[in-house]
Amino acid sequence: MIQQRFDYHAPRSIDEALGLLAAAGEDCAVLGGGTWLIPSMTYAITRPTRVLDPRHLNLETIAEDGDALWLGARVTYAAAMAAPVVATQAPLLASMARQITGGVSIVGQGTIGGSACYANPSSDVPACLLALGARLRLASTRGSRDLEAAEFFRGAFTTARRPDEMLLGIVIPKASPTRRHGYAKLKFSTGSWPIVTAAVTIDRDADGDRVRAALGAATGAPLLSEALLPVGAGLDVIENFAAGFAARVAADEWADELAGPGYRRRVAASIVLRALQQCAETA
Repeated sequence: MIQQRFDYHAPRSIDEALGLLAAAGEDCAVLGGGTWLIPSMTYAITRPTRVLDPRHLNLETIAEDGDALWLGARVTYAAAMAAPVVATQAPLLASMARQITGGVSIVGQGTIGGSACYANPSSDVPACLLALGARLRLASTRGSRDLEAAEFFRGAFTTARRPDEMLLGIVIPKASPTRRHGYAKLKFSTGSWPIVTAAVTIDRDADGDRVRAALGAATGAPLLSEALLPVGAGLDVIENFAAGFAARVAADEWADELAGPGYRRRVAASIVLRALQQCAETA
């Protein structure tokens, strides 16, 4: 039960919503699927004086937009999994959504945009968006701007979104015809948060295999590594890439009640390798 009093707003237009945010500033929380905000308010971790519910703003759209996909800020994991265009043009996103922890209620109610804005290090979404080269579109009364995922995620529970801004949606470049992908994670049980996640895409061109890999849940903000590997690279080359990537965790390792200092650093390379092995399976 939520103990504190707050004003609830369900604006009918984007302009109305942005006006409310401009007036309220940090005292206003934007509701996504509610799977983060409602528990936080119930336990008084978050105490907003206003809650903005964007349910009437048509932010549930999944659509093709030229060479990119558009996902509205309120697209749920279930909707992403059910959309044929996601399966064909952003299969890594669909793979991530299929592995979300929390069961039917989280998959059907939780939103990809809401998870991105909450920026919990132990979350599936940030690393996936980073590996996909996604851009997050933010709007305020001052205008709109697109931020690369690498710029958007700043640290644990910290993003570049200003208090007067609202996420409108996510722009994801379409997968190339040669795209292979992998998504792997380590968690202690079916219902537990991830300890480490790894999202990988590989695109082949005349120069070799272009690898784009992201590590999540291991550091405050997800890490990105890119490399050009020769076609048919041996296991030693792939293992060296994974080990070098995982070594970067030490500079900003995330520790919590699930994994103390040093644990995520030790297991990161093996999770990256699992994602890379999945890429071979999707070839």
